[in-house]
Amino acid sequence: MSSVYLFAIDRRASNADTAAAVDALWRAAGLAKAFTAHDLAALKLHVGEPGTKTFVRPVIAAALVRLIAATGAEPFLTDTAVLYKSERDNGVGHARVAAVHGFGLERVGAPFIPADGLNGSDQCELPVNGRHFDTVAMAAAIVQARSMLVLSHATGHLGTGFGGALKNLGMGCSSRRAKLRQHHGQQPRIDPDACTGCATCAERCPSGAIAVNGTAAIDAAECIGCGECIAACREGAVRFEWGIMGRELQERIVEHAAALVRHKPGRIGYVTVVQAVTKDCDCMGMAQKPLLADIGILASRDPVAIDQAVLDLVAERAGRTLESMSYPRLDATIQVRYAVELGLGDPDYDLISVKS
Repeated sequence: MSSVYLFAIDRRASNADTAAAVDALWRAAGLAKAFTAHDLAALKLHVGEPGTKTFVRPVIAAALVRLIAATGAEPFLTDTAVLYKSERDNGVGHARVAAVHGFGLERVGAPFIPADGLNGSDQCELPVNGRHFDTVAMAAAIVQARSMLVLSHATGHLGTGFGGALKNLGMGCSSRRAKLRQHHGQQPRIDPDACTGCATCAERCPSGAIAVNGTAAIDAAECIGCGECIAACREGAVRFEWGIMGRELQERIVEHAAALVRHKPGRIGYVTVVQAVTKDCDCMGMAQKPLLADIGILASRDPVAIDQAVLDLVAERAGRTLESMSYPRLDATIQVRYAVELGLGDPDYDLISVKS
C-alpha cells in the first residue's frame, strides 16, 4: 500500500504559507529520495494557456525548485509543445508564455526549457510493449534528465474525464509525434442541426481538417483526433463516440507514462495541486470557474495512488465524481486501472494529513 500526503490549503493562501505547505509535504513524502547530487532534474509542469487564470501558482514551482536544488541536483522547468494553434506550439512561444505567467528564472530560480525542442520534434523512443504500442516517443530533455518531479494540476479533461499525474506523465511528456499517435483514430463528427457555421472549430483545427460552407464538415483523412474542435465549439455541435475512444485514449496515454516511469525507476516524485479544479484542463485559453472548493496539495512517490486519492477526495467533497462534473460520458478510472495493470503503482493508499 502506498502513502499519499495531503496538506489542506486554499489557493488564496499567502506565498509564505503555500511554500511552507510544499516544504512539509516534501519532507513527509520523502521526495528528496528521487534526486541525487549533480542530477539534471526536470520539474514537469503546465505553465497555462494564455487567457487561463487557474494554473498552478508559480510559488509552488519556486518552492520545489529550491528543495530539489538543496539535494545537489540542478532543476529546470519543462513542458512540451501542444498540437493545437497556440503560442505554446513551439519552444520560443512556450518559453515566452512561461515567463509571462511567472515561471521565469528570476521568480522561480530555474530556467524553463522546452523538453521537445524548438518545434516539438526532439524525442527519444522508449520501449513499453503495451496493448497499443511497442515503443513510444517521449520528449528528449525529459528522457535525458536523470530525475524528475511531476507537478500536476488536477482538472477535468475533455478526452479522459480527469487529468492528473498519469496524464501529465503520458501526454504532457510526449513529443508531437507521440501526441498525434495517442489521438490517432479518434474521429469527431459534426451535428449539422447544432452547428451555426461560426467557423471557430476551423480556426482552431491544427491540421486544417475542417471546412465551413454553411455548416462545418470534417475531412476524416486529415483529422488527427486531437479534440480541439470539441473544446472550441460552444454550441455542442462537435461530437465524439466517447465510450470506446475515451478508453483507448486513456490506455494510450498510460502506456506513454509507463515507458517513462520504467526508464526512471525510483527517480520520480509527484505533487498534485487540488485547487481551482475546473471542467477543462489548463490548455483552455479562457477563465474557468472551479467546480468545488479547494482541497489542498498532495504528494506521493506513486502516480497511481496520488491520482486515485484525487478522484476519491473530489468525490467525497463534491458529492459526485470529477468526470460527472466535467464530461459525464467518460470514465476517468480507466487510466488508473490500466496503470495498475502495467505495474505503475497501487490504487490502495494511506491518506496522511500533513501540517507545517
